[in-house]
Amino acid sequence: MKRLSIAVVVGWSILSALSTAQADITFNISSTGNASADAGFQAAAAYIQSQFDDDITININAGFSDLGPGILGSAGSSRANYTYLDFRTAVAGDVVSNDDLTFSTSIPQGNAFNVYINGTTEFSGNAYNDFDGGSNNRTVRLTHANAKALGLRSANNTAQDVNINFSNQFTWDFDPTNGITGGAIDFVGVAIHEIMHGMGFVSGVDTLDANANGNINDNAFTFVSSLDFLRHSADSLNANADIDWTADNRAKFYSIDGGLTSGSTLGGGVNHWSRGVNNGDGRQASHWRDNLGLGIMDPTSQPAGSANVVTALDLQALDVIGWDPILLAAIPEPSSFFMLAIGLGIFSQRRRV
Repeated sequence: MKRLSIAVVVGWSILSALSTAQADITFNISSTGNASADAGFQAAAAYIQSQFDDDITININAGFSDLGPGILGSAGSSRANYTYLDFRTAVAGDVVSNDDLTFSTSIPQGNAFNVYINGTTEFSGNAYNDFDGGSNNRTVRLTHANAKALGLRSANNTAQDVNINFSNQFTWDFDPTNGITGGAIDFVGVAIHEIMHGMGFVSGVDTLDANANGNINDNAFTFVSSLDFLRHSADSLNANADIDWTADNRAKFYSIDGGLTSGSTLGGGVNHWSRGVNNGDGRQASHWRDNLGLGIMDPTSQPAGSANVVTALDLQALDVIGWDPILLAAIPEPSSFFMLAIGLGIFSQRRRV
């Protein structure tokens, strides 16, 4: 029997109401080899199209494989480095919402930004404000899809933007319109989660977390993502740093106005971000803090039989990093040899407690 979820019904009612709205995002998604999974993937893409109106193409290679114990899906995004000046200019040219304007005017207005960082050769690995204007202060690393949305990459570039795999070790429900079957995982929700990683819901802190051994100079960490400009802490503000980019277990909060507002009306508090697998809370930094119900970008899925629900906080984060929300449309490279390749946004299974 399917377990009916009010959140699913509401979410998909919104999708139906918006189905006639213009949706310029084109998805090229390879077949998984499973017709039901392909249909679920297209439903996830249709939801994204109902929310954002960017005239670009997103190329996704999709598949099924054994991803390991407890892992439902993973997304490996193709990425490239851009100068901070080019990024800031692109953000300023992509303002279509009030939140965009807030974000654009709150990030540093020069050609560099200050980073609160730890785990480097400087200051014996302790956290400090790095403001020397080095390469890591002048570089932003974007997923290809995020760069397309900001106009920094050709909108119709045919290269693969993201590789998304689903585990073949779980029972999936591919159609959430009539609720999620007891004992089955919400496939469409997981697909939305992984697509959003490809859209830029990633954090370079995961690379720092994998290499924060005190033996690497801070200039090597040119992995700050667009999303990382929404990452702050009391300590980073006290140090006059523009972002908190540390790999440790201190609380990091979400803010679209440079840390002036702790969180937002969409999700208050000071404890929004996961903090790192190795040196933090055991979860990838490219997610919300687990078990707070902040959104579909939590690091763990809802339990079997329950729907994963996109929240306004999920959508706001994507909005300010470059994606144009439909409902608000009318409102006036290579890593160094010692770096681990951190490219997978992993969505894990949540057990009932």
